[in-house]
Amino acid sequence: MLPRSSFFAPLLVAGSLLLSACGGSAPPPNMPRYAPGTVLYRLPVVGQWRVYRTHYGANNDQAYALDLVIDDNMPKSQRNEDHPSYNQPIVADAPGVVVVAVDGVPDNVPGRANKYDMHGNFVVLDHQNGEYSLFAHFIPGTVRVRKGMFVPAGTELGRCGNSGHSFAPHLHWQIMTDADASSARGVPPRYTPYERNGAMSVELPQKGDRLLAK
Repeated sequence: MLPRSSFFAPLLVAGSLLLSACGGSAPPPNMPRYAPGTVLYRLPVVGQWRVYRTHYGANNDQAYALDLVIDDNMPKSQRNEDHPSYNQPIVADAPGVVVVAVDGVPDNVPGRANKYDMHGNFVVLDHQNGEYSLFAHFIPGTVRVRKGMFVPAGTELGRCGNSGHSFAPHLHWQIMTDADASSARGVPPRYTPYERNGAMSVELPQKGDRLLAK
């Protein structure tokens, strides 16, 4: 396991500087000032997505979780392949070490959730700061990381699917205080600037928001 602070600090500071210099968009005026080495989280997707649901207010690991989809209106098709979110890349939200990587859980038929497996195929990253990210519902056979691997931010972890307690292809993403979701509490992500409804933001996304991640 890597040290908790020394390795990550230069990566995170450099990442923040590069972000403000690239893309032609100035950081939002309300950008908080963080101490050097503070872990900041990017959106774990690429391209245009929508917040289908938030779990804000939950009293457990999902207190700040998001469910993300691409489609404006959920297709009625019972084929996962007909849902735009299906098979889209899901990426690491910040540098971390893989502490959980589960694969092999079958996808559901849309509209029929797996009532016995909450997360399906999923990955948990340890950010070495007491915070962990969980990414759930990958397509079986697409998880590209293994326990013990270090992954930089933006690394593809797997493909958006419909495994676990899921009625349609989507990504469930959350930050929490423990690698074991059953004993964790939710943590509000400290976002790197991202495009929200056409403007740069670092605030918590809300249901229905359109998010653009690069």
